[in-house]
Amino acid sequence: MAGSLYDHLLAIVLVGAIFSAAVAALPNIGYISLLSVDQQQLRNLALDTLKTILLDAGYPTDWGSYENFSNSTVQRFGLALDDDSSFYVLDQDKVSRLVIGNPAGHVGYEAIRAKLNLEGYGFNLRIVPPFNVSINNNDPSITLANLTNGVEVLVRHNDGRPIPNANVETTIMYVKGKDSEQLYTAKNRTRTDALGKCIIKDSSLPIDVRYFVVVFKVTVADLTTVTASYTQGLHQDVVTASIVGDNITLQIPRRAMPGENNNTKGERWIEQITYVDENGAWTYYEGSHTEDPINYGSGSDKYIWSREFPGLSSDAPMFLIFTISVPLKQEKGETKPGRQLVFFLGPNPNWMGVRVQSYGDPSGSRGATSVKIQRNVIIAGMTYIVEFTLWKQR
Repeated sequence: MAGSLYDHLLAIVLVGAIFSAAVAALPNIGYISLLSVDQQQLRNLALDTLKTILLDAGYPTDWGSYENFSNSTVQRFGLALDDDSSFYVLDQDKVSRLVIGNPAGHVGYEAIRAKLNLEGYGFNLRIVPPFNVSINNNDPSITLANLTNGVEVLVRHNDGRPIPNANVETTIMYVKGKDSEQLYTAKNRTRTDALGKCIIKDSSLPIDVRYFVVVFKVTVADLTTVTASYTQGLHQDVVTASIVGDNITLQIPRRAMPGENNNTKGERWIEQITYVDENGAWTYYEGSHTEDPINYGSGSDKYIWSREFPGLSSDAPMFLIFTISVPLKQEKGETKPGRQLVFFLGPNPNWMGVRVQSYGDPSGSRGATSVKIQRNVIIAGMTYIVEFTLWKQR
């Protein structure tokens, strides 16, 4: 009898403990369930939005190629290449309009957020290569000593894992001597080791090299990315460039260019344009001081050079290397100042292997529930990864 009573009391205590634990856990279970539902709804919205961006050509279907471009040009937003039978093939002209500083025109984030019906939400979009190539710990500016003794190249997956046996080809373009206006080239090839690393060096370069650009073509299986590095003194901060259709446009702040002095009135011109794609680099255009002046004299803060190159959109270069002839400061006793070549790479950020660094609000998702999804896309025949992050604004 006593044993039976003890069993009943023990059962009552256990049932009570279980009931109390269940009551305490229910709010947490409910919160987790609600959080899971909210996260799934956000993910569904992100998937639907990204499909619209990547599969819809928008309206007008060629809105990225408009010469007189503004936000009102884009009546419906989409990046797909018009009349392409394949999915996830993007129009490079439309993609270029997501880059801030594009002299041909940039489409605003708030305008596109409204067209995508994302009021109450924020997003950020990036278009990056399928794997990461870094030079000298992500320093894009290297010295002649680095290049002579060895430049370290690291090839990794975007999640940080090293990629062994990647094929790394380099094309070095340089000028030498203070007043030199001749462009020289040198080529090298190697492969990454088990840690995804390799060393590029060229001890044959002359000691009087003034400026140089190194183009890196890295191939992993059937995927290729092209990026570049440059010597200190390359003037990457003095120009914005765009390629829209068959047209190249440069916009250069005069005050930022070297060699400005009253005697020459800042005269400078396109000496050469070098075309770079996944197959290499070669001279695309030979300029002259009579046909291709960028600016001359005073009267404006900014100067624009624009020219049409029939077939350029079909050629689809990754980026271009512009060689500009600029005057040196006139020395005492000189009847005429000397000249030098200045390199810069464009458009941004193509020369870094990236199509869009960040479009939208890159920091807006901090502290908010967000989702990130990725899709492979094709732009001008090359594979990229679109990263789309969406969050609900607080």
